[in-house]
Amino acid sequence: MRERMRRAHPAVFVLLLAAVILYTWPLVTDLAHLYPDNPDARVLTWAMITAFRNLVTQPHALLQGNAFYPVGLSLTFSEPLFAPAIVAGPLHALTGNPVLAYNVALLLFWALSGWVMYAVTVRLTRDRAAALLAAAIFTLCPYRTDMYVEFNMEMTFGIPLAVYALVRFLESQRARYLALFCVTLWLQAISVLYYAVILAGALGLVALQYAALRWSGWRVRTLLLAAAGALALGVALSPVLQPFLVTRRELGFERRLSEVQDRSAEVMSYVEMRPNRLYRAVPAGYYYEATLFMGFVALGLAALGLLWLRRERAAASAWPERALWAATLGAIVLAGLALGTGGRSGPLVRLPSFTATGVALLMILLAREALDGWRRRQRGLADRRLDPRGWVQLLLGVSLAAFLLSLGPVVSFRGRPIGPGLYAWLQPYVLPLRALRAANRIGVLVVFAVSLLAAFGVTWLRARLPRRAFVGVTAMLGLLLALEYATFPLAFGRVPSLARPVDRVIAASPADAVVLEWPTNVPMTDADAMLRSLGHGKRIVNGYSGFVPRLPAQLSRLLTMPGPPYPTPAAEAYLRRIYPLDLLVVRLTDKALPPPRRSAWRELRQAPPAFLRFRGSYGDEDLWDVAPRPERGTVAERWVSFGFLSDHPLLRAMLRPLAPDPRLEQSALVLLNGQPVAEQRIDGDGVLTATLPPPYLQAAFNVVTLNFRYRRPHAALDDRYRIGLTGGVSPGDLRVQSAGQPYGESASIVFNGVELAANRRGYSLAALAPDGRVQATEAFDTFLDPQAAARLAAFIASLPPGTLVAGAVRDEASHRLTEDAVAALRSLGVAGDLRGHFRESHAFVGMKGAPAGTALEALGPRELALTVGQPPPTLGFELQTFALERAASGR
Repeated sequence: MRERMRRAHPAVFVLLLAAVILYTWPLVTDLAHLYPDNPDARVLTWAMITAFRNLVTQPHALLQGNAFYPVGLSLTFSEPLFAPAIVAGPLHALTGNPVLAYNVALLLFWALSGWVMYAVTVRLTRDRAAALLAAAIFTLCPYRTDMYVEFNMEMTFGIPLAVYALVRFLESQRARYLALFCVTLWLQAISVLYYAVILAGALGLVALQYAALRWSGWRVRTLLLAAAGALALGVALSPVLQPFLVTRRELGFERRLSEVQDRSAEVMSYVEMRPNRLYRAVPAGYYYEATLFMGFVALGLAALGLLWLRRERAAASAWPERALWAATLGAIVLAGLALGTGGRSGPLVRLPSFTATGVALLMILLAREALDGWRRRQRGLADRRLDPRGWVQLLLGVSLAAFLLSLGPVVSFRGRPIGPGLYAWLQPYVLPLRALRAANRIGVLVVFAVSLLAAFGVTWLRARLPRRAFVGVTAMLGLLLALEYATFPLAFGRVPSLARPVDRVIAASPADAVVLEWPTNVPMTDADAMLRSLGHGKRIVNGYSGFVPRLPAQLSRLLTMPGPPYPTPAAEAYLRRIYPLDLLVVRLTDKALPPPRRSAWRELRQAPPAFLRFRGSYGDEDLWDVAPRPERGTVAERWVSFGFLSDHPLLRAMLRPLAPDPRLEQSALVLLNGQPVAEQRIDGDGVLTATLPPPYLQAAFNVVTLNFRYRRPHAALDDRYRIGLTGGVSPGDLRVQSAGQPYGESASIVFNGVELAANRRGYSLAALAPDGRVQATEAFDTFLDPQAAARLAAFIASLPPGTLVAGAVRDEASHRLTEDAVAALRSLGVAGDLRGHFRESHAFVGMKGAPAGTALEALGPRELALTVGQPPPTLGFELQTFALERAASGR
């Protein structure tokens, strides 16, 4: 019997693959060009093939991608997809067709998930008919076919196998099942981290339920094995998980509850029917992405599977049994009342929320399992294997918890909120939940549980029906199931050309070139640019995924600002910061580009702006060279990715001062991510060179800054450098500007040409030592932050006597200003009290320890400016060239 089951596995996989091909019809008719009309398919194709390339060419940087430049670790914005990459990557390398690679991987891994469900079920039930029906339900149910545009959501192979392996390990306490469990969870995590997070919660609940069902027979060795397995799994996962943690730390990516709410299931999602080949239905739309209705056949079989819970009651425990049944019935009634009343309590009785009753049901189930475990212990039963009753209890617990979590932060019923959800209760404390955006996808655990419960329903039928009747019934149920799940043909788009004419030109550009395709911040356009980059191989600024950095939106806003000139100077400055942005592709036929903008870009061919050079039209795209002009100012900034900077750490820049003056010592300070790296004099034309040392930011872009600086000899500090009546002397030129909200809304503190103010709402302060060293800078939002005034007072109190302090207000600073903060300002020689002066300006230059009223100060309803010393009228440098080069080129 076992040998026949083993020989059937290849045939079952082929059968399931054929079913997937049929139910995704007409995909198989043109695997090389048919594609879901959805940006996610393009993103996932890019992710798979990029993951494979990284495995082969740079295993030390597995999750670095070429999209979202200059942001790094761009594969962490989506899924790692390393398991399907092993299929899609070589196929793409052989054919050059990413669409074909995607579609083949989709069909194979979709069928693989069904086959794993079959293999697990046949192991549990020893019933091939039950296993086939469970696999069909798990593979073809509406949740799966509705999600056909989300390839990663079809890779559920780890869910049934991990649950099975964990239970087998807990039953046998053998290392081989622990190894199977760890390998399965590892494969699921390096493929679809979304499902790994969901699965991890389910596995914890499975272990808890098993412990309640089996009280005895535990060994100390089991705990040691489990700890060793957890350690090994952590080590194996670290190359994938660690970059995700870096991204969260550097970019702050995590989901807010408001994002999750829009992507949650509601109670009706589990009964939302859709039209199929068996019956007609008119969906009401009570679901996000996919309905979670499992179909009448699957739910009917699952209900039969619940009959395994029946057993003869033991007289000694009749009263606990009756109490638990009463509590279950009461919780169900209260849940029904919560749905019927819309979560509203009556004037006399306050009803518990729907979530509270659901959690109560879960606790009752755990209590029932613990009661069963206690009975077994009392009877001295040593068998640790779960019988069908035990498995049904486990599946009920998993499905109930998943159902509650899938409803999101606020539970909805028929489109109306009826109370807080379990997701909102747990999300502040369960960190992995902050990575999930679509709570409805937690419903995949319900899909798994119902599929396996249906298998137990089939075994219940087999035990009670004659063989011929059983064959007839299961054949009829299989046919009805096939018709109920049949919704093909599915809707696909086409990718007629995988290589545009412009892609061949881009591919011939230097290897380090960076490309921007316009328009950006448009999901389909950005995702298509990612797909095209697989052909030309260059870094691209475009990107679309589950998480998207702010840069594309800011770039889109600036490049859509009307001129003249068009593009605006602000857009030019923003593009200049992205180093080394070389090529701009304008998609003239893109639907997101309105006709006036198309005309504007066509007109630019004849009169291009100075920083763009028109290279030519290639099909529907215009190609432009980005050629930054010399930049003038006191600060020049470039944004560079981790990968580019790691390969190009040598900075070469040509600078010259705007106003050569032998009385000034003019220089440029090089900073990397705000940290000083080098300083070099710029008296006349010259080349600044510096090596930018690691560590570099891996996810956030690295900021290379050139700051203009100058100093005057101490002998030149005459009476103009005296600070009011404080008796102090400024070590350099100082200009302070303040503008309340109606008068300009800005704050600036410039010392020797260097901006020190944070330019945020409230007070900005800068503390300088007598020798000109900047001791500290800080901003205090004394309008909104209730702690800001206390922090301002503590900041001033921490400064040593004789410290020069400059301050400026932006927007509004009076609302939460306290007496302690005003007293602290007086210790700097300041006399003004901004309280009662809503949104007025305040600027001062004082000294720690000076009497009140001696500082240089201005306060009032206007823009204010104070000057100490003699700032040159023309400050700054002209940055003629900026280049980052490989270190070897400097030898």
